[in-house]
Amino acid sequence: MRIILFDIDGTLLKAGGIVRESMGDALEEVFGTRGGIADASFIGATDLGVVHELMNHEGFSREEINLRFPKLIQTYGPILREKLATWENFKLCPGVPGILDSLQDRGALLGLVTGNCQVGAAVKLDRGRLTEYFSFGAFGDETTDRARMCEFAHKRGEAQAAEEIPKEMVILVGDSPNDITAAKAYGIRMLAVSSGWIGAEELSNYNPDWLYPDLSAADEIVKLLLG
Repeated sequence: MRIILFDIDGTLLKAGGIVRESMGDALEEVFGTRGGIADASFIGATDLGVVHELMNHEGFSREEINLRFPKLIQTYGPILREKLATWENFKLCPGVPGILDSLQDRGALLGLVTGNCQVGAAVKLDRGRLTEYFSFGAFGDETTDRARMCEFAHKRGEAQAAEEIPKEMVILVGDSPNDITAAKAYGIRMLAVSSGWIGAEELSNYNPDWLYPDLSAADEIVKLLLG
């Protein structure tokens, strides 16, 4: 069995600035400040890491941030769901969901490795009608280490399959340098797409196993992922 792990933002879909706005609203409610979220980069980052960086800069200790983080995520989820429901700039990336259908039809086990917290991922996938494809994953409220996220998702995929699946049968699909370095650090192959916010030239500098503009060449990419 082959496990194919997907990043969300820039790989499967683009939700736009409404996500930053929603997280800012939640930060203001829970911490009393939005911090520098207007200038924060979410590309290849984790929600946990971004919140720690922003709120540490505002004078909150690591312990205090960790203490308030669950409340932040509880607050963020409903805000994002309400705003995203009417957000016109939401869109799926080229080739989605077609490639997910093709992989699923061929028996691949599909999972997530995303910097989104679990509730944020769920809201975005629901909005894009992609929830049914993914039954496990690793999320950006668990750790800031994306290589560990690959490990978490791999082990959860094995648990779902009820069998050991070697790393050679696990592939990550993502759109950022952090996705590439995480896959390399964990020892799995990686297909990069430049459908996010990082160009193909920059991504190629990190030497992914494969590099495509997006996932629209579904038949070709499926053969690579399952070959």
